Amino acid sequence: MKKSTTALIIMALTLLISGCTGSAAIRPVANQDVAAAYGNITLPDQVVTRVMLYKVGEIYAPPFKSPPSSHTYMNGNFFFENLEPGKYFLVGFMSGQNIFYFNYSGLSEEAFIDEVAVDIKPGAVAYLGSYEVTGIDRNFFRSDTFEIKPVKQPGRNTILEHLKEAAAGTGWDQRLAQQIK
Repeated sequence: MKKSTTALIIMALTLLISGCTGSAAIRPVANQDVAAAYGNITLPDQVVTRVMLYKVGEIYAPPFKSPPSSHTYMNGNFFFENLEPGKYFLVGFMSGQNIFYFNYSGLSEEAFIDEVAVDIKPGAVAYLGSYEVTGIDRNFFRSDTFEIKPVKQPGRNTILEHLKEAAAGTGWDQRLAQQIK
């Protein structure tokens, strides 16, 4: 009896502690001009732990200047809040300690801006897409490879509904609700 009570207490503490280590809380809307971006990336048998987004023309050199930080969820949904308006592009994503960078080589600067970069307007909430990653080939001596393709599920509204709940009371919940069709 004593062992099962101790086990229950340890399990309860573990659940409490693990609940506190999730994604940082979504920050409130800083002002009317800031924007947001969201989407979904899923991997087979793995969880995306971070999505990387860069602003075109910005040079990031942490700790002096860092790229926007993502809120990334177990279901693959991701959200960036309080973005300055401008053109942005997905750089890659992480799953645990593994980093996967998108390969944009072969595109001219003009083609990259036209085909890859997303123009995020002041006050906008931009959908970056839903993607599925397959064919991961981890290599020690050369770059890792993978395939990423756009998918229809989860759709925009499914992602928005989840993020609206996650952003409750921040002002982003209202902007996200306006995007639901």
